[in-house]
Amino acid sequence: MTRRAGVALFLAMALLWLVANRGAYKGYFQDDELDNISWTRDVTTGDFAWNLITPKFLGNNFRPVGHFFYRAMAGLFGLDFPKYLAVVHALHLLNAWLVWLLARRLGASQSGAAAGTLVFAFHMALFDAYWKPMYIFDVLCALFSLACLLFYSHKRYALSFCAFWLAYKSKELAVMLPAVLACYEYWFGGRRWRQLAPFFAVSISFGMQGILLNPNADNDYTLRFTPAAAWKSIQFYSRQVLLVPYAGLALAALPWIFKDRRVWFGTAAMGLFFLPLLFLPGRLYGAYCYLPFTGLALVWGRAPSLSALLFCLLWIPWNYSHLRKLRSHALFVGEQNRAYVTTLQDFARSTPGIGAFAYDGAPAELHRWGIEGALRYLYPGAHPRLVSVEDRGAEEVMRSQSVALLNWDAQTRRLMILARKADTPDVSYIRMDPRTPLWQLGGGWYRLEGGFRWTQPRATARLQRPATTTEFELTVNIGPDLIREIGGTRVRVRVAGQPAGSREFTRSGWQTVRWPLEPAPAGGVEVEFQVEPEYHPANGDPRRLGIAIGAFGFRP
Repeated sequence: MTRRAGVALFLAMALLWLVANRGAYKGYFQDDELDNISWTRDVTTGDFAWNLITPKFLGNNFRPVGHFFYRAMAGLFGLDFPKYLAVVHALHLLNAWLVWLLARRLGASQSGAAAGTLVFAFHMALFDAYWKPMYIFDVLCALFSLACLLFYSHKRYALSFCAFWLAYKSKELAVMLPAVLACYEYWFGGRRWRQLAPFFAVSISFGMQGILLNPNADNDYTLRFTPAAAWKSIQFYSRQVLLVPYAGLALAALPWIFKDRRVWFGTAAMGLFFLPLLFLPGRLYGAYCYLPFTGLALVWGRAPSLSALLFCLLWIPWNYSHLRKLRSHALFVGEQNRAYVTTLQDFARSTPGIGAFAYDGAPAELHRWGIEGALRYLYPGAHPRLVSVEDRGAEEVMRSQSVALLNWDAQTRRLMILARKADTPDVSYIRMDPRTPLWQLGGGWYRLEGGFRWTQPRATARLQRPATTTEFELTVNIGPDLIREIGGTRVRVRVAGQPAGSREFTRSGWQTVRWPLEPAPAGGVEVEFQVEPEYHPANGDPRRLGIAIGAFGFRP
């Protein structure tokens, strides 16, 4: 095959890959991405440069190469998601090209190198790495690791060392690169070990610092050197190879079956890159296979043309079936996150100067740090405070003079934002929906759930009592589980410190009760709900529940 034909074949593969993954451009940012976009803007160029060259372990998980991607992209494109993804896709295809070059450098046949490149480029275990910019660290780490191996194979040791340094500063998994280079030197080089000394010195230094200075004492980022941790990781990652449980363990037999240096080297590289991941059972993600699967791709250099063709014919439909499932979920998540953040973006343009936000619900995969990141980005320099309506002390924040309420409606997938100003009056009747003025709710309330809101055994609220008030109304939703498990519940209501009425509920369903009130002057009053017995659902819900309220307030 001529070089021109090889380039044409690669461009055809790249075009097919882009067609298969065109749906990725309809996705949107994840919470980690929003967080990184927001805070990297405040890091100075000098800090990036220093952290890039320092030999010290960065305990704050700062990765200057990958994080600079967010800094640069946010400065150029803001929150234009497709442009972030276009860069990720370009880097992924570049990595596929480097896999091809490395496979050929190791003596792989054209069919074997093509099969390995195809597997690496399209593998669904790596789906998140090229659908979500949050895994740019893995993509860049693989880019510089492949460059390191290629430079080393051409005896460009200084360039190889620089690429190794950049790979480690992209992601710590590159700490295993010197061991992979040693395998290359043993099987393909002249077994001259002196040039590996600088690589191993850096690797050992960073590895020991990472173990001894890791600030993650007991969380998902903690390295756990136990057989149970290793087995849990092996179970997960062995499934990723062929997307079948434990299928990846069969790769350990390949070096014994095929007496070929390419198989030995590819298998060793994959195993070495996987090694640190085995002791990180709290962080199990398919995208973490990105760098190890460069080794898997090299194993195909030994494959005969017919075997490579037959495997691809069987593997491509199986792989594509997983693409459809993963794509549907990613687009669903992206649709919700886009609806949330773009509404927040429009609000920030029209309503500057908001000092605090309270959120009531959010898309399932947009966590608190993602919302905080979006707010930091949209309100630069202001650092607005964010609380959940379920946080202790949230009522104090919601009663401040400059606060916005972020109410997510999971059924319509819409974000409703209510802003409170100093002159915003209190209402006399509250319904539990996305328009609820949460600043009037005191302590003891949980998030909105389908038209009602659970209270704790004691909850308070503030209402504006009209002069014409004659009744107080309460609408509740009594679930069948509550009736079955505790038989019923009783609620007592106090208005302005005085008993207003009580009612015992012993049947399920929506129910409305009213109590007459004695005449009283108009004005703001506190309403208190006292519920007994306390409800602890049998489904394991850890909350202290009182009663599910749909609406309450004064009636004329």
